[in-house]
Amino acid sequence: MLCSGCTDGTVLHCYKPLPSEGWDRRDTVCFSLPKTESDLDGSLIVGLRTAAHVDFQNIVLAVECCDEETGLGRCDTVRYPLTDAEGFPVARGVNHHQYETQRLPFHQKKGSEGTVRIRHIMTREVMKGITEVGIKIETED
Repeated sequence: MLCSGCTDGTVLHCYKPLPSEGWDRRDTVCFSLPKTESDLDGSLIVGLRTAAHVDFQNIVLAVECCDEETGLGRCDTVRYPLTDAEGFPVARGVNHHQYETQRLPFHQKKGSEGTVRIRHIMTREVMKGITEVGIKIETED
């Protein structure tokens, strides 16, 4: 799944669907990262796809990157705006909107497997309107 020969620097880009009844605070979305052939230094971007209307202005996510071999990892908190001050979506679309967070530093050692875990840390128990969560890993070249 991880490839080192991509010309645009994208190593991995995939999304996972969320339940139609909403994203529960206890539900963690996990992405398994297979072994790499060399050390990988780059950026991790979290993507969200939402219905055209959501009833909250921003979302706060906990993003954890773990090395399965050592158990060590990095955890970042990401606050991402979904609407502007007037309530209009920051992203454009007709029925759905797509958002990407800022770039987070990413490192994976040669020969190790990894996991990226994402959960929302909002005060609401269930976040409705978010349809998919994804990750994109890009190299720094």
